[in-house]
Amino acid sequence: MSERKTPDDATLLGVLIDGFEKNELMDGFHWRQLPMSDEGAAARKFSSLVDEARQWKGSPTRVEETPGRRLAAWSDLEIRVAGRGLMVRARMPRFADWWHDERTWQGDPMGPVFDWIAEDRRS
Repeated sequence: MSERKTPDDATLLGVLIDGFEKNELMDGFHWRQLPMSDEGAAARKFSSLVDEARQWKGSPTRVEETPGRRLAAWSDLEIRVAGRGLMVRARMPRFADWWHDERTWQGDPMGPVFDWIAEDRRS
């Protein structure tokens, strides 16, 4: 079992995997709120998340820095901080059309992957 994480431990990947609820949708984005302990912690976490996003997505297409507010944005991802509040927004992927198409799942396309995982468990 993994140990509990604090807001300071949060990574962008962790937020994207574990942080979103399907009912959180605003302007086509899912979002996750990360209230930090103070403005300094929020600024550090913002920088950390933006650095992680840059490694994955390259340079942001939009950057804003004004007193008390910072934003780094890509076409499908935004990271914002204001005061001690930090928000990550990820654009809704909209792949339900092909995901729910029965042709996608014909012939058990995932079976070989699950077989491989089962082999790993046995060895």
